[in-house]
Amino acid sequence: MIEIAESAVRSSKKLGVDEAEGFVQRQRVIEIVLERGEIQSERMKIRRGIGIRVIKDKRMGFAFASMLDQQTIQETCRDASKLASVSPRNPDWVSLPLPEKIPPAPEGLYDENLANLTLDEALNMVLEGYEAAKEADSRVSIDEGKLTVSSTEIAISNSHGINLYSEGTFISFYLICVAKEQGEASSFAYEYDVSRTLKDFSARRVGELAAKKALLSLGARRIKPFRGDVILSPEVASEILFAPLISNVNADNVQRGRSLWADKIGESVSARSLTVIDDGLLPYGLGSSPFDDEGVPSQKTVVIENGILKSFLYDTYTANKVNKKSTGNAARESYSSLPSISISNLLVSSGTKSLEEMISEVNEGIFVNRFSGNVSNESGEFSGVAKQAVYIKGGEIKFPLRETMISGNAFESLNRIVTIGRDRRATIMSVYTPPILVEGTTVVSQ
Repeated sequence: MIEIAESAVRSSKKLGVDEAEGFVQRQRVIEIVLERGEIQSERMKIRRGIGIRVIKDKRMGFAFASMLDQQTIQETCRDASKLASVSPRNPDWVSLPLPEKIPPAPEGLYDENLANLTLDEALNMVLEGYEAAKEADSRVSIDEGKLTVSSTEIAISNSHGINLYSEGTFISFYLICVAKEQGEASSFAYEYDVSRTLKDFSARRVGELAAKKALLSLGARRIKPFRGDVILSPEVASEILFAPLISNVNADNVQRGRSLWADKIGESVSARSLTVIDDGLLPYGLGSSPFDDEGVPSQKTVVIENGILKSFLYDTYTANKVNKKSTGNAARESYSSLPSISISNLLVSSGTKSLEEMISEVNEGIFVNRFSGNVSNESGEFSGVAKQAVYIKGGEIKFPLRETMISGNAFESLNRIVTIGRDRRATIMSVYTPPILVEGTTVVSQ
């Protein structure tokens, strides 16, 4: 794969471009989809392709192909070169990344058992999760679910001498369940597991927890509106609090005037209890790699420390614009896309209290397991339905809630953090966060 990427660079240079980069990707993916409690589809697919980026006189061209034979690669190089010749000149362009020492790959990024998993073995996992949910209680039924298993290889080469290869595996599984009793239906209960290795993954656990969550939603009631404490599960915290944070520390958004924190480095942006680190070298991390998708070494970047904003996240282009060093946060959706800034693993510092201890300290509030609504990453405004929510009074869970609205602002909520829980969980977004207790949130039962 490195040879293929190198050949693309050589072919591009022969066309007279100033810089060239080849990004080759090969991926094996298994997907099994559940709908209405039945297997709707099961498939294995192989994806492969190359993305070629060239620069000529500060003009960029990009083209990609899904075949890796030499003729196709040469044609794709010509396409990229032609696009560069007609693209607008970017005076801010400095350079593609230069070679640097790459750290060793973190432990736990590639699992041979996962890479060689068969379709039948994957199907058995889905059935195991399905059966676990059904066995938990006869009142539980499965609405939908999906298992995804992927094994990905990438190779990067550029005209400055970067030549790198990495491989990784990934598995995720989710179930959405509902419980019914005497004509009453619970809210949809969502549970998932995500891992880089097979040994840390359990479809059965997903089924058991999804069923448990559905049953806990039976007997839901309404409450009078109030403004009080809200405990956000890791999934909800990542969506409501940390998606806007991620957007506002993205250096591209900062430089385009789309970040409220553009001039806040060194200033307080959250409660002092909050420390947030982006760690691209986390062992077993969902977003870990020895280098980013431009070939820049991955690293650990302190974003917020004790409430103080310390750093933005950069790729090579945005770092060069302000004479800084890339933080190794360039990522691509696939070979068919250009790199853009993304987190690797966003680690939220853990506190010392369990979820039960957090609940015991709430005089009046709610605990939200799932959120369905709108979150503006730019302004931080959020509003939507708190699902799988329970009402807390006097430090005790009293009953589940009917569809209940919550609203507020993420940046205000970051400053209203009362307690950060002890037990951190990896979310689908690659945000690793414990549950978080925020005060001053508006709660309205429908």
